[in-house]
Amino acid sequence: MSDTPNLSETTSRRSWPAVPASVLLRGTFVVMGLQLVVALLTRLALLFQGRGVVEWGIGLVGAFVSGLWFDLLAACYSAFVWWILALLIPGLIWRSALGRTLFSLIVGLYGVVFVFIGVAEWFFWDEFQVRFNFIAVDYLVYTQEVIDNIQQSYPMPAIFMGLVAAGLFIGWIAGRVGLVKWVTEGDSRWLPRIWQTVGYAASLVGISYGFNQSQLPHFNNEFNREIGKNGIYAFCAAFWESSIDYDRFYMKKPVEETLARVRTLLETKAAKLASAGPHDLRRIIKHDGPEKHWNVVLISVESLSAEFLAHHKSSKSIQTPYLDKMMDEGLWFDKMYATGTRTVRGLEALTLSVPPTPGQSIVWRPNNEELFSLGHLFRSRGYDTAYVYGGDAMFDNMNYFFSHNGYRVVDRQRKTEKDITFQNAWGVCDEDLMNWAMEEADADHAAGKPFFLHVMTVSNHRPFTFPDGKIERPQPENPRKAAVKYTDYAIGNFVEQSRSKPWFDNTLFVVVADHCHESAGKVELDVTKYHIPCLIWNPKLVKPQVYKPLVSQIDVGPTVLGLMNWSYTTQFYGEDVLDSGYEKSKRRAFVSNYQKIGLLREEALAILKPKGEVTLGKVEIRTGDFASDTSGALQEVLDDAVAFYQSASWLFTSGRMKAEN
Repeated sequence: MSDTPNLSETTSRRSWPAVPASVLLRGTFVVMGLQLVVALLTRLALLFQGRGVVEWGIGLVGAFVSGLWFDLLAACYSAFVWWILALLIPGLIWRSALGRTLFSLIVGLYGVVFVFIGVAEWFFWDEFQVRFNFIAVDYLVYTQEVIDNIQQSYPMPAIFMGLVAAGLFIGWIAGRVGLVKWVTEGDSRWLPRIWQTVGYAASLVGISYGFNQSQLPHFNNEFNREIGKNGIYAFCAAFWESSIDYDRFYMKKPVEETLARVRTLLETKAAKLASAGPHDLRRIIKHDGPEKHWNVVLISVESLSAEFLAHHKSSKSIQTPYLDKMMDEGLWFDKMYATGTRTVRGLEALTLSVPPTPGQSIVWRPNNEELFSLGHLFRSRGYDTAYVYGGDAMFDNMNYFFSHNGYRVVDRQRKTEKDITFQNAWGVCDEDLMNWAMEEADADHAAGKPFFLHVMTVSNHRPFTFPDGKIERPQPENPRKAAVKYTDYAIGNFVEQSRSKPWFDNTLFVVVADHCHESAGKVELDVTKYHIPCLIWNPKLVKPQVYKPLVSQIDVGPTVLGLMNWSYTTQFYGEDVLDSGYEKSKRRAFVSNYQKIGLLREEALAILKPKGEVTLGKVEIRTGDFASDTSGALQEVLDDAVAFYQSASWLFTSGRMKAEN
């Protein structure tokens, strides 16, 4: 006699259907249904959060229709754990009271996970105004930092209690309406489970290869496109798409044609090509007169948007009084644009002076050792070069990258308790960081060595905590604005203390943001979300000046070297924008996220996207307003974008970005 119950009899006693008839398929029905319900509620919650920026109407209907499709794909992925469990657990267990309890527990745990992801998406949207992307994947590599950050930023005990309650409630509901009994009374024979699992695995493979987020339809508003995604599917897609092959996915031209064009773009009156070789992108920078061997302290500030400083807006700033004072006394750039939306992009731009090729920053990639870097140039002239970071430099691969590209690394791991007065998940307070930088400068001066210190702040990062009693907090209370004000205070203290140092008269101070505090906008690449402050200061060395034209973050290093009158052979794409030989027609900036890479001119923007797609049009850089324009007049901007980005990708992947011995 078969040990499987008569399915028609068991199901006739309840309203749930007899098909699908197996434990595996019935359980999948429950898991996928739960995922679809939570995904819909999450989408509605995010719509509420973004209600002021989405485009209401037929476009929003399209977002929900697309969202349902990606919810189904995500639900297929979500059922993977259930299939493994249902395959391994013997059929006798499923047909017992233990089996019913076990399935209730599984449903409850699935509920906890789905609700947790929904809650996480709410906070992720609050921070970045997008669904899960590569930032979320990237952060998971550093579990401890992320956990500490979450604990210090959000009421986790209450959130965990809510998640447990949600799981218990979902498991109870599944039992109350008969779903648990319906699933466990299904066909649990071993052989059918094997074949069903094989079919499921084949379906997952087909989904992985046959569908991707690029199939989302075009939306006039990028927020609608984000609403149309599914968090789980977006996370998996970001994980697999972290590295993007330029030649495979982006518009390109024959390599020889691309290199010929970029050689023309890179050559200026101030920077002549080093040779006639078609593959040689090196340039010779030549200055008359002696070089200045000034010390340089480059402070890259976490998430400091230009809008925080008074000089970039009409109203008086209460967040950055000291930096505003330094801008009055020094050289500052009115239209400086960051290359990306992450710290590693800023570090890449400032250190390597190259456009941001798609995917991960070079700081993260394999084979990124001994590249031609700013540290390499300073060290070749006898400087001590150090990267001073307030957190743990293993984060974002900074330790490996800097230690293999001409820098010593000074970070929290290399300090003792006496060197730290305050710290949170991301690192020490900026005052402690500046004290470390001061110690490095004093030690180098005592040893008779010029120094180049790249100092990376962390206080203007969630959870936005710092020592009490240092600043008067903004009213009404705003944690981010308070953190910006504290960072300004810490930099101000450092500069004021430096005035009494014997090395001050010979030291150039450079302050520049790594990226803005927000990244998403209503258009594909909102250029206002890349506008950052940058200033070069020391009244004894630099005269006050405002530089009005367009500047890229990759131009900071070459411009500093130009102020010091250095002659050298360069592999940088960046320009000395202050040199009289830098032509107006050459001015440009580079903006990007992980997949979209753009070339910005004063009034035009060309965006290169996967699958060889492009967006081309006119842009108002102060407001970010964009109007598509594919006329021949802008074709040159698109051709330049291809030349810059294709050649930069080629330069790195071919190993030609290495420093010469």
